[in-house]
Amino acid sequence: MPPEDIRPLVEYDENEIVPIEAFPRPPNDNGWGVHWIPTYQQDKAAVDRFVNEVVRMHIKWVVFLNNNSNIGDNDYLVERLVANDIMPVMRVWRSNLLPYDGDLGPMVAHYRAKGVYYFQLYNEPNVNAENDQGFANPNVYAMTWAAAAREVIANGGLPGFGALSPGGAFNHLDFLEGTLRALRYNGDLGLLNRSWLSVHNYHGTRQLDDPGGFLLFRQYDEIVRAVLHRSIPMIGTEGGSYHPDPQIEKDLIIPQYTYMRVAEPYFFAFSHWLLANKEGGSHDDSWEWQALFRDSFVHPLVTDFFYKTSR
Repeated sequence: MPPEDIRPLVEYDENEIVPIEAFPRPPNDNGWGVHWIPTYQQDKAAVDRFVNEVVRMHIKWVVFLNNNSNIGDNDYLVERLVANDIMPVMRVWRSNLLPYDGDLGPMVAHYRAKGVYYFQLYNEPNVNAENDQGFANPNVYAMTWAAAAREVIANGGLPGFGALSPGGAFNHLDFLEGTLRALRYNGDLGLLNRSWLSVHNYHGTRQLDDPGGFLLFRQYDEIVRAVLHRSIPMIGTEGGSYHPDPQIEKDLIIPQYTYMRVAEPYFFAFSHWLLANKEGGSHDDSWEWQALFRDSFVHPLVTDFFYKTSR
C-alpha cells in the first residue's frame, strides 16, 4: 500500500499544499473502482466472496459505507481489501447535514491505522432531503464540512468533499462554487490542501464526450481552479449507465472504464454503482436492478470486460 509519510500530522501547516502526485494510490493503479454493498456491515462470507470478485475484476478502488463514527463494523472488509492492494474509500454516512454522532476522530484514527486514507464527509449536500433544515445551503455545508474535515486531518485522514447530485434542487455547479467561496470567507480554504472531491458522474445514455455525464469532473475542476488556482484530487464514488438491455448497458459503461487509461491526473478513479445488493446481504430491493451481481445473474460487464481485461 502507499507509503506512510503521506500521513498528515495533528500539528500541520494549513498553507502546506500536498501535491496531487503525493496523494496515496494503490499499487498497480488503473483507476478502476466500484461501490461496494449498500449496507454498513456484511458477514465474513460475503466479504470474502466479493473481495475475491473485485480482485478477479482487477478493481483497485472500493467505496464502502460506514455508519456515522461507528468503529468495528468494517474492520474485516478493510483488512481484506488492503491485503489485496485495493484502496478503500470510506463514505462516512450521515443521513442529514448535522455533526456526526459519537467521536469522529477516534474512528478515523482506527481506520487510518488499518489502511484507509480517504474519508468522504456527507453525501449530496445540494439535495434538500439531505439537509436537516429542509433545503440545501452551501454556507451551512461549508461550516459543517470544515468542522468534520479538521477532525479527519487531525487524525491522519484525507477528508472528502461530499459528492454533489447533478439532479439536486440546488444546481451542483453553483453549490460547489458557493461552498468553496464560503470556505474562503470563513478562513477554511486551507483544509483543501489535504482534501479531495467526491464525484457522482452518472452518464446515462449520453455520448462519452458529453460534459454533463462521465466527464463532469472537468467542470468541477474548472470551478476548483477558479478559486484555488490549482486542481485537487477527485474520486468517482458513484457512476455508470443504466439500460434495460444489459448488453447495451455494458457497451455504455466500458468506455467510461477504458477512459481511465488516459484520465486527467487529478481524476483518480471511476466507480460504478453498484457491486452487489441482496447477494451481499442487503434487504432493500430498490437497488437490486443496479447491482452487477444478482441472484442467478452476473452482469456481462463483469464476464465480458472485467474478467477478460487486465487493465
